[in-house]
Amino acid sequence: ASYGNRVPHITVEVERAVGALERQVRAVTLIPGATEFGYTPGEVLRVVGAGAYESENRHVVTAASDLEASLDQLMAACPHLERVSLVVAWFGDDLRAGACSIRPKVDIGVKSTLPEAWMVSGLPRLLAQTTTQVNGRAAYGGTPADTSVVAAIQALTARGLKVTLNPFVMMDVPPGSGREDPWTGAASQPAYPWRGRITCHPAPGRAGSPDGSGTAAAQVQSLFGSAQAGHFYSHAGLILYSGPAEWTLRRMVLHYAHLAALAGGVEAILIGSECAALTRVRGAGGSFPAVEALATLAADVKGIVGGGVRVSYAADWTEYGAQTFADGSVAFPLDGLWASPAVDFVGIDYYPPLTDWRDGSAHLDAAEATSIYDPDFLKARLRSGEAFDWYYPDDAARAAQARTAITDGAYGEP
Repeated sequence: ASYGNRVPHITVEVERAVGALERQVRAVTLIPGATEFGYTPGEVLRVVGAGAYESENRHVVTAASDLEASLDQLMAACPHLERVSLVVAWFGDDLRAGACSIRPKVDIGVKSTLPEAWMVSGLPRLLAQTTTQVNGRAAYGGTPADTSVVAAIQALTARGLKVTLNPFVMMDVPPGSGREDPWTGAASQPAYPWRGRITCHPAPGRAGSPDGSGTAAAQVQSLFGSAQAGHFYSHAGLILYSGPAEWTLRRMVLHYAHLAALAGGVEAILIGSECAALTRVRGAGGSFPAVEALATLAADVKGIVGGGVRVSYAADWTEYGAQTFADGSVAFPLDGLWASPAVDFVGIDYYPPLTDWRDGSAHLDAAEATSIYDPDFLKARLRSGEAFDWYYPDDAARAAQARTAITDGAYGEP
């Protein structure tokens, strides 16, 4: 009988016409960042037995790989797209700057793939650490193979898109790590935290904190490391490393600067993102050692990628502005970075809270709208509310909705 006496397998994809919003999209971010071959335009196979293979990066029949299928759909849905931020992850392992390494990892230690094998910055799979596990499964995918990143840059460029290469730190700290929390002194750090919590140890404000001293600066310098632009070289289509044996922020970012050049260039490259606590750690004399290190790194990256490539840092929206200290003094830590001649634009990851909505009706926003989905309420919040009219000085104030008005008495401004 037809179909071998079974119900035929039918795949259906329902599409609708491009809407007004999609036509306005000019830039997107390409993630997940942690995917060994997910950015490879051609198919990569995993050997699972004698003559047996499974695809690592193709789960569609409409294109050669998941990436190609995704890009086809993206270009169709967003016909005026201009830029893509390509996220590529390495992994940090400690919130204490002086104890944190930043390195590429794999999701499985033993895996044979064709037609290419995983390698990042000269590190082969068998020598790489694996990501930690949750319930017997990898907590993250692996770092994209260098060949995958190069191929992705070239594939995006071939479609007429401008690429921003975004080296990205994900924190691979498992539950019960036994690594002391610099913020609380707890025996273990929070599981899989935000990189914006990396700081000196103990953290500023805690008893015994080195903040404001040369010790804090030394801890920050340990995170950045001592890798130099000249420690990298190209061989057989790869970027290899010959510098000090370290896994650091400088090694990661300089590696990707060289990789971008090897791929034929990108429109922009970031030297980091959202190191919110780190950039506010003070050294001796009121200096900000992480900001100074980022400015130096920006100059080194600019020397690799060339003057035609834009270089910057993506600050968290809570990080880019002023910092008020316990003595009432105010500083703008990132000003030294934004003023660097090697930095081409001020980059901000801007996602402030649009509302302060809470469950139930006993909260302040309930007096302004009956639903969080009220479009007029949401539109009004674009130019009002938190970080515009008022702020919360601490977590306790946030919990109680005890708002402090934003004022500038010296100039009579509310």
